[in-house]
Amino acid sequence: MKKLLLNLFLYLLVVSAMGQTPSNYYDRMQHVFGAIDKNKVTTGLLKEFGVRFNEVEAYNGTLGYTNHIDKTQWRSLYYSLHTMRVGTATTMTDPDLVYAHLDNQQAANPGTILLTALHYQYQQYKTNAYTNGDVMITSDRIYDVAGRNPYDIKTAFAVAPLQTQLKGNTFNFRIPSNMFYANTSKALSLIGIDFGNGQGYQNINLNYDQTVSYSSGGEKIIKTRFTYTDGTVVYSQAKLHLDYSSPAARYTGGNRRPPFTREATKLYQGVAGVGEVTVECAGTDNILDKPLIVVEGFDALDTFDYFDFIDEANESGSILIELDGTTGLTLNQAIEDEGYDLVFVNYANGRDYIQRNAFMLEAVIAWVNSNKVAGSQKNVILGMSMGGLVARYALRDMEINNLVHDTKFYISHDSPHQGVNVPLAAQSLVRHLYGVTFNLPVFLSLFNVKLVAVKDLAPRLVEVYNLVQSPAAQQMMIYQASGQGSDTGINTTPLQASFMNEYKI
Repeated sequence: MKKLLLNLFLYLLVVSAMGQTPSNYYDRMQHVFGAIDKNKVTTGLLKEFGVRFNEVEAYNGTLGYTNHIDKTQWRSLYYSLHTMRVGTATTMTDPDLVYAHLDNQQAANPGTILLTALHYQYQQYKTNAYTNGDVMITSDRIYDVAGRNPYDIKTAFAVAPLQTQLKGNTFNFRIPSNMFYANTSKALSLIGIDFGNGQGYQNINLNYDQTVSYSSGGEKIIKTRFTYTDGTVVYSQAKLHLDYSSPAARYTGGNRRPPFTREATKLYQGVAGVGEVTVECAGTDNILDKPLIVVEGFDALDTFDYFDFIDEANESGSILIELDGTTGLTLNQAIEDEGYDLVFVNYANGRDYIQRNAFMLEAVIAWVNSNKVAGSQKNVILGMSMGGLVARYALRDMEINNLVHDTKFYISHDSPHQGVNVPLAAQSLVRHLYGVTFNLPVFLSLFNVKLVAVKDLAPRLVEVYNLVQSPAAQQMMIYQASGQGSDTGINTTPLQASFMNEYKI
């Protein structure tokens, strides 16, 4: 237990200081480490001085069960290393500039999946540094002992794809040299990547595209291996989630019309809802005479579209149903077999007010009715999840206003007509962390202080916060938190209550 005294002391000071005001944390860290000899930190990075936003130790250049890296973890790892600076041996670009660079590079190369790499050496206190006499602790300050080395040298290595949700079957991958960050002086001799497609490690070069094909979807593990001229070999791994689609779409009608935009003619709070409509007629006649209007659900990131609905390996295409005694059909196969003409409605904003998207759907229904051929069947409308609320609101609004929807059958698939229950504890955690800020100590100058917001370190936190803040989410959530940071509380006038009063009419 004595060997853990120093690490325990360091851990407790970080936890206690971070629970105080931002400036107190900065002052506390400067007090504890202000007397150490920076020259002994030959890598320029000291783990205990920094703030670990993820498990830095896990990304040590070996493959394990818990060290898969993604863009968010890579950013957290880089930020953690950046806060460890205690001298000038390692110069690192400001994390905000790095993140902006990565985003700009990916935006400039939309047809290629870019990978970013980091390889840093850092130091940490030996587990027995205190009991072995390498350091002394006096009045909560650490002092070096002359002639003693209290540090071990460790490795941080990670290669992360900037995109992990893929759709298709063939992709280009590239590691740009200007997205490789390191403080090692080792010379790189070989890069190998196993893309998880059964081909094993393939040798690649920096700045060149590697074309990779897959024959199935699901989770893929890609493993990256860097080999240096001195014989050092380090590994990293990441997960890809592949929504596989074969070169030919499964909906075989062959009469897909170019998608078009439909805008509501009725405004909600002064703004018109907008959607994209894709029509594919069954059979070979290219005639719209048996419409099935499918309304998508709560599209949190606006990523679900027509192809997600029709392709084999996705949430809707994999639904097995029984129709007329025939089992094993997917939803879309059954649709086509019964001769339905598919009209898919994709919101421009999948988190917008339900009323706004419902008014847009009314415009789509009106378009369908005016474009059906003579003698056509009445419409069938399928609303998936939140789409069921949008469709029901639209149909009822048309009835109230004496508008003809010409619909014979409305299907609500897994729709929260009474609202959804998201635990207040989970909402409050997101809102609290979104508003937390603190000052990072930088052991180069007492005046070089960086104010850090937790939300800047966790893009997914921002995504979730924006999600719970979105109009559609607030219209569906029964219990709602409000505010952020220390002002987090309970929303006493949730939007859901007013929406439900209107929805029940």
